[in-house]
Amino acid sequence: MKTTDSISDLLVAIKNAQLRKKKEVFVPFSNMNNDILRVLKQEGFIENYDQTTADGKTKLVITLLYRKDGRPYIHEIRRVSKPSLRRYSGYRHITKQKSDYGITILSTPKGVMSNKEARNSKVGGEMLCVIW
Repeated sequence: MKTTDSISDLLVAIKNAQLRKKKEVFVPFSNMNNDILRVLKQEGFIENYDQTTADGKTKLVITLLYRKDGRPYIHEIRRVSKPSLRRYSGYRHITKQKSDYGITILSTPKGVMSNKEARNSKVGGEMLCVIW
């Protein structure tokens, strides 16, 4: 099944898996999904992700991270820039999320990165999603 917004599908899959307390979730592979998961792993929101092939299709296996009391590390995950309405920000105007407990993931000319990396690199871009 082809989708028009693979980033939204990724975010919804993570959110739904956490509501069901699942340890792993499978999503279709795309380079953008792979880059977003790399940032989530660097920032400590997911435990791990890996690429696998099943039935001739490449998928990403995401291992979710939970606290000792069973609550997920990702409290909220939300899409900002949508195919119908793109949102861009310069590095000076990238906002902090929840007093820097959360992150904004941006697609920049230097690749996909968190708001902290973008401010340090002095590069802006499309705001893909926010996580806290």
